Amino acid sequence: MHQVWKVSPLGRFGTLAAISLFSYYSWLIWSNIFLVGLVIVGGVVTAIRFAFHPAVILTDSEVMVRNPSGSKRIPLGDVVKVEPGYGGLTITTASGDLVVAWAVQKSNLAKWKNSQTRADEVTATIMSARRRGAAA
Repeated sequence: MHQVWKVSPLGRFGTLAAISLFSYYSWLIWSNIFLVGLVIVGGVVTAIRFAFHPAVILTDSEVMVRNPSGSKRIPLGDVVKVEPGYGGLTITTASGDLVVAWAVQKSNLAKWKNSQTRADEVTATIMSARRRGAAA
């Protein structure tokens, strides 16, 4: 089994739309192609790092969390709890460490309405894989 969850399409392409808006407004403010170019380059680098790089990868033996600031591998046997939240999935390990996965988030509105979201599905899939691994 190998599953990958990334930032939602809305999050990824919303970031690209924001770059376009920032570029347009920076042109209106500065009217300088060099400064607009810096905004575009900075926006693309930011989009790649924050919208296209993050992922949660589940294999038969581990969960890999890839965030903008780095990656962390967690053996499935060390996963104690997974909770979806606004900041991402919070994975609690057997040693008490908390690892937050940015790629999959649950909005506060969805929490308040008790709605099932993609974050809940990912949480259930990881916990199910952990139980299967513990039973084997």
